[in-house]
Amino acid sequence: MESNEPERRVRVQDATKLRALAHPLRLRLLRYLLAAGPRTAAQCAEALGDTGSNCSYHLHQLGRHGLIERVPAEGDNRRDRPWRAAAVGFEFLPEPGDVDSQQVNEALTALELEELFRALQRYQHQQHKLTDEWRESAIFHHYTLSVTPEELRHLKLTLDAVIRPYLRPMRNPPPGEARPVSLSLQAHPTPEFI
Repeated sequence: MESNEPERRVRVQDATKLRALAHPLRLRLLRYLLAAGPRTAAQCAEALGDTGSNCSYHLHQLGRHGLIERVPAEGDNRRDRPWRAAAVGFEFLPEPGDVDSQQVNEALTALELEELFRALQRYQHQQHKLTDEWRESAIFHHYTLSVTPEELRHLKLTLDAVIRPYLRPMRNPPPGEARPVSLSLQAHPTPEFI
């Protein structure tokens, strides 16, 4: 699995950048660009069910904060150039001890969870359109682990190393039968035992 571009992974800790993402459409736009690759505002609007002008505004806001960037112009089409994610992946973590960035990160996490739930609902309502092969390949497992913080960090890094080569930007070109697949992992202390 080769990539034509180097892996760019960004840790976002600055409260201003976190705040820029703490908007449902902006978060969806960033996730869409990560999954679909370079897209224009009009293409984003069609895929996300919004208006071109609204998507354009929010794409510019994401660009202003360095989270996405314009694809270099080819020929005379400078006005409607596509946008792309400025990194292959993002980690959203507040600055240690910065109450403002921690509060913004909590709002961002809430948006992420809401979007994850909506995506699962959309899948549930549309899975009948998939072939048996795709439906049987889907995973809905829940595990309860007993680990130390060090073991959890090791598990996180190990899983990330296994998953990373399959990221859409890292597979150029992906196999013909490949399609975007959402994979979410949540690993945190079980609230009942905190």
